Formats: sequence, C-alpha cells, structure tokens
Amino acid sequence: IVIDENGVAVWGDKTLSLVADWYMETHRGVTVVTSVSTSAGLEKTVEARGGRVHWEKVGSVLVSRDMIELGAPIGGEENGGIMYGPHLPARDGTMAMALLLHIMAERGKPLSELIAEQPIGAKRKDRISCPNELKEELLRRLPEVADAPEVNTMDGVKLSWPDGRWVMVRPSGTEPIARIYAEAETEEKVTTLIEDYKEKAGELVKSLQKKG
Repeated sequence: IVIDENGVAVWGDKTLSLVADWYMETHRGVTVVTSVSTSAGLEKTVEARGGRVHWEKVGSVLVSRDMIELGAPIGGEENGGIMYGPHLPARDGTMAMALLLHIMAERGKPLSELIAEQPIGAKRKDRISCPNELKEELLRRLPEVADAPEVNTMDGVKLSWPDGRWVMVRPSGTEPIARIYAEAETEEKVTTLIEDYKEKAGELVKSLQKKG
C-alpha cells in the first residue's frame, strides 16, 4: 500500500496495474501473475499490451511460485506487494517504491494521475462471522442463492457479471470469519453489491447454525 501526494491510500491492484503497464511498454506479451481477489481491470491493462493474466489463489507465496514456474516478470496482490521478477520474484517494498518513483519521473506525472489512468473499479472489503465447521457448506450453498452467471471456485466463491461487477467470499484459514471482496464501476454500486452478499452469506450461516 502506498500513499499518493494527496494523502490517499492506493491499493495494490492499482499500483500493480501501473507497473504492469509500464513494464509491458517495452516487453509486450508477457504473463502477469496475481490472486483472484485482484481487480478484473488488471486484465484490461495486460491484454492491451498483448499479454495475459494468470490467476492464482490468495497468497504471496503461491503468486511467487507461479512467477518462477511460468517465467513471469510481474506479479502481485490487491493487498499490496509488487513482485518484480527481474529483481526478485517476491514481495519487496523497496523495489516497489523504486519502480513507482521511476515511473513518475519517466512519465512526468504525480502518482494520483497515474493511478487515475488505471482501469480499476471501485472496491470494498468486509467480513462476516462463520464458524470453522460451516465454512465448506457456506461455499457450497452460496451459488444457490446468487444470481451471477459466472461462478469461480478456485479460492472460495467468486461471482461475476457481464458488466464487470464481482463479489468473492473466502473463508479465513486462521479465524472463524469469511472475508468478502467486491468490485463495481462506482462506489454506490460496489456498496450495494457487498452489502447484498454480506446479508446473503450471513443469512446462510444463520440457517446452517439452526440446522446444526
């Protein structure tokens, strides 16, 4: 996570999109590795430069492993942590900052302007309580109460719509909670989306507790 010149926190998928766009100006067609919780807008950036995004489960170790196996020069996650393969296929805050400063100097723009150019929608995160013994059943039942045409079960359940909206429910591996990620075109739409699925998931947990 970085802070721009206006004091605004910039999430990792926005800086990842910026670094990928900069790198692919001179290295078209490469693969960028990221987790399924990252903005779908990253694909727009990468595909515009002739490349592809390789999606992986959440976890920097998994992203790093895939970078090595695929020979991918760029990787990262939405929660921060740019992985620059030519230096080290792992999180390195100092290298990430050096890259961002270099891009700012090369393009002659402040960070806020560079970030505004990235095709990343409005995002939100939240969580609900979910006992460990109900997590698997929550994921199995969630698509049944959803109206999404696309369901991805790589890591939790990710529901997507043609207009670019998506919501992802992923149980924590260390706490009795399920995390909820969402992205939409505007702040209003993403708030509606995440509140809707926070309620749906929460009601499912309650019904499962009653049955248990």
